[in-house]
Formats: sequence, C-alpha cells, structure tokens
Amino acid sequence: MGLKLVPGQVFQLEFEGYTSDRDRSILIGYRRNASLIVTTPLINGVLANVKNGESVNVRFFANRLSCACAFKTRVIYASKSPYPHIHFEVPEAVMTGEVRESVRASVEVVTNVEYRVAGNTKVTSAKIIDLSIHGAGVVGKTFEFKAGDTVSLIFTIDIADLSYQIKVKSRVRSMQKIEKGLSVGLQFEDVPDSEKIALQAFVLSKVNDA
Repeated sequence: MGLKLVPGQVFQLEFEGYTSDRDRSILIGYRRNASLIVTTPLINGVLANVKNGESVNVRFFANRLSCACAFKTRVIYASKSPYPHIHFEVPEAVMTGEVRESVRASVEVVTNVEYRVAGNTKVTSAKIIDLSIHGAGVVGKTFEFKAGDTVSLIFTIDIADLSYQIKVKSRVRSMQKIEKGLSVGLQFEDVPDSEKIALQAFVLSKVNDA
C-alpha cells in the first residue's frame, strides 16, 4: 500500500448499505498482494455480521504522514476462529489528504464545555466560531475556568448526512473580553484518529463552501 502500516492502526469501517456510524476496527497484519487482516468490529457490544464478498469503505489517519486516508475494498473472508477477524482484499489505491495546520474554518457550532472547579465537574454552553483539527475559537457569556486550564468540548458535526458527536480534550490558551462576553482560544490535545478524520472532513467542507 506504500503507507507502511503497522499492526494496531485504527480503521473506521463503513459497510455499504449501512446507515449507522462507522465501526472501529484494528489492523492485525497483512500479507503483500494477499489480504489485510483486521479485527471484527463490535456494534453495541455485539460482533458485526460481516458477509463474505460485501464491499466496505475504510478510513484512517496515518500519523506518520499526518494525513487522512481512505480506500474501498471487499471482504474476502470473515472468521470467528480462533478469534473474530476479517480478511480484506488489498486495495489497488489509497486516497490521501494532507492535514494542513493552517486550515481553519469559520463556523457556528453550539458546544458544551466541560470543566472542573474545586473538584466538581461542571458544564456550560458556548459557541464555536472557528475550528481546525488542532483547536477552536469559542465565545460565551461567562466562563469559570482560566487560561492554562484543561476543558473538554462536546459538540456534534454533520458530514454527508451523518452526525458525529465529538468530545475532545482542550487546553485553554487565551481568554479575552468581547462586547457580549468572553472569547476563548483552545488547543486540542490527544485527539483520537477517528475524530481527526471527522474534524478534517468537516473543516474542509466549510472552507470549500466559503
């Protein structure tokens, strides 16, 4: 595949005909020109019913290249022995999209901000006004946290008729007063690969629509 994938790589699987969110799978290994071997995903704690021959779209974030990747393949064989796993055809091509740190989109997304004060967890609402895969600008009437604190943003984004709930740990980098409240600059930390893919797709869609 030319991407030098290693076991443990997280894949998001989207089986054709399904309308649910993508299912998480882990790369077990592969044999060149033979098959990719991945774990069978769980859906609500139950093994997915995967059929031989069905098509699947695979998406993942390649940390080594800092890019979002996708390919289409087919199930060669799904097995429950000696453990649940799937053999995929090795794809002929992989689409890649570089994640550029400078790409930032103007948005209007309602979010909850989760934070801790005096040992207690609190939640307040706010609005995201700009967004990238590395951080966000948020405005609100008032906030009890301060620069340097760690908070979590919890919000929903819509991509291609699918809704994704994002929860991302963030560091408060700046706070300043504005006419109707406070403006906060946040830097994301430890963003899961699956959420990087969703964030990138959402940000790029907003940039392209501008």
